[in-house]
Amino acid sequence: MRQIIDTHLHLWDLSRFALPWLAEVKPLDRNFTQEDFRRDAAKGPGWEIERAVYVEVDVAPEQRQEEAEYVAGLCADEDSLVEGAVISVDLSSPDAPKTLRKYEGHPFVRGVRHVLHVASSPQGACLEDVFVGNVRLLGDLGLLFEGCLRCPELGDFVELARRCPGTRMVLDHMGNVDPEIIAMERPGAEQTAYADQWRRNISDMSDLGNVCTKISGLNVSGDGTIDVLAPSLEYCFEAFGEDRIMFASNYPVCRLSLGGRPWVEALLSITAERPQLFQDKLFSRNAIRIYNL
Repeated sequence: MRQIIDTHLHLWDLSRFALPWLAEVKPLDRNFTQEDFRRDAAKGPGWEIERAVYVEVDVAPEQRQEEAEYVAGLCADEDSLVEGAVISVDLSSPDAPKTLRKYEGHPFVRGVRHVLHVASSPQGACLEDVFVGNVRLLGDLGLLFEGCLRCPELGDFVELARRCPGTRMVLDHMGNVDPEIIAMERPGAEQTAYADQWRRNISDMSDLGNVCTKISGLNVSGDGTIDVLAPSLEYCFEAFGEDRIMFASNYPVCRLSLGGRPWVEALLSITAERPQLFQDKLFSRNAIRIYNL
């Protein structure tokens, strides 16, 4: 039985938290609990997700502190899968340091995510002086920074990582790349430029020792799932190496595409011929080290 650690689990209770973005994503506009996750995505033939890292869910700004307290309670519950948390803090605010210092040495909070793939965060927002200073402070406090960006803007993440060498940086979802474009046998000029830029940005990140990536977030449609997924996965495996990659489900957002259980099955299949140590690091060991579980 392969025991897996999921480094990217979202849960929400709409009676408690407001998630304004759900108004435009109707299939996800309901509660998602640990029980839903266990039923939908946490177990299959020969494998089981035994632990997870909660990642903030972009609640209404005034509820960020309440969300952090909520997830700390989940982590403290012995019956919970959740053992660590990445919370939301507005890193563009000059007041962020006061909030960040509260989490130095926290028993469950491992890092901060400031969502960068939304309209309120235009390209270059994470390179403003205040933002960079707050990301540097995260490193000083022993916390990591987690970034979720639009794929064409990954160069911002590269530059931010260069400016903050003392902060561990986690790239969500392999940069939100479109695996169907990466897998094209005869791409057009536009698709070629897209793929070349993504590969270049991933390569630049891999040269920076403070950057790792979550293996997740690949949206596919139609048949040929393995053939479509494999090229972008293999590129990340080779670029980052076995020590800087981590499995993630992105549940329940993954339900908009492949789904939680099929994603695990596909990844297990694609990595089946790789050494046991590689698989152990991808599916659990790196998560334990990086998130200090």
